[in-house]
Amino acid sequence: MKHPFENLVTKTGPKNGFHIEHILSRNEENLKLFNEDEDTFEQERNRLGGILLLKGKDNISSGNESYLQKLKSYNNTLYWNETLREDFYKSKLDIRNFKNKYSLDEMIPLSTKFGPDELESRQRLLFKMIKIIWN
Repeated sequence: MKHPFENLVTKTGPKNGFHIEHILSRNEENLKLFNEDEDTFEQERNRLGGILLLKGKDNISSGNESYLQKLKSYNNTLYWNETLREDFYKSKLDIRNFKNKYSLDEMIPLSTKFGPDELESRQRLLFKMIKIIWN
């Protein structure tokens, strides 16, 4: 792990704390992905597959950027965040072996877009990984 588990759940504040990051920013582009239905958009963007943890002010700095811009902010953060990025998978044999061992077909970079289908895929991946950990 890049950070001890304790830090993820106990550190607070703008400098050293971890904060929830919505992959789907509140902007017109993302709202259109959900037929401009505010309730559906809010419900979907808050699913576990659609949120990350970012340290310090990184969350604030990414603001309401487009997904492609946000991807840059996820570089060199927590491994879960980095799984969205194509460059994360380069030369990572442990990740490739983990993915193959547990048939995690959804563990792929999402480097071109993030919408309802990608959110659903990410949600399934997260729950598969939780089952692995808890079994």
